[in-house]
Amino acid sequence: MFFHFFQYVKFLLNSTNQHGVHSPFVYRLVTTCFYTKVDKKQIAQYREIQKNALQVRNVNLSKLSCKKPELLLKVIGYFKPITSLEIGNASEHFASTVKIAQHNATVTTIANTPETADDKANLLKAIKNKPYDMIFFNSTEKATLSYFESCLSSVHNETFFIFKDLYQSKEMRTTWAKIKQHPKITVTVDVYDYGFVFMRKEQQKEHFKIRL
Repeated sequence: MFFHFFQYVKFLLNSTNQHGVHSPFVYRLVTTCFYTKVDKKQIAQYREIQKNALQVRNVNLSKLSCKKPELLLKVIGYFKPITSLEIGNASEHFASTVKIAQHNATVTTIANTPETADDKANLLKAIKNKPYDMIFFNSTEKATLSYFESCLSSVHNETFFIFKDLYQSKEMRTTWAKIKQHPKITVTVDVYDYGFVFMRKEQQKEHFKIRL
């Protein structure tokens, strides 16, 4: 508990709003996406999906719920990804959430344990010759870095990654630091609950922490 409290306070002290952002790309993201209101109908649809999922026996709510679903819906509506890959959630909950904001989206879901040969094979099959617009990482700290490195072969200039629970552990903080320093990564945006990663070649390498 103390670790999470300390990390949140540290984040608040080191983060900024749109006034501390000098990148036009990130400034537009913050002002026309993060700081706008989400469609109430979309939130109602999300709550209905969540409600229906809870009716399934032995459902784990923590695995089905998206942190800050309003933000996720706004980001999907802003970038409008058509092809998405989700790593780490075996339900249809995330796919349904994506399609609320982007009706014609297709979402591929794979497990989050690359330690097994079958799961690693599933990942390689999913990314082979198929660039994705968005890749969502909801995986364990141990698996995240391995998946991240593998997925770099399946991106284009506008692809973005979303990482969940950046501050859940010291291991995840270390993983996030390694991701930020990867030579293919140009821009990262840390909003505490999620980390957004971009590989836009026209951008200079910058890292941002944004308060929502």
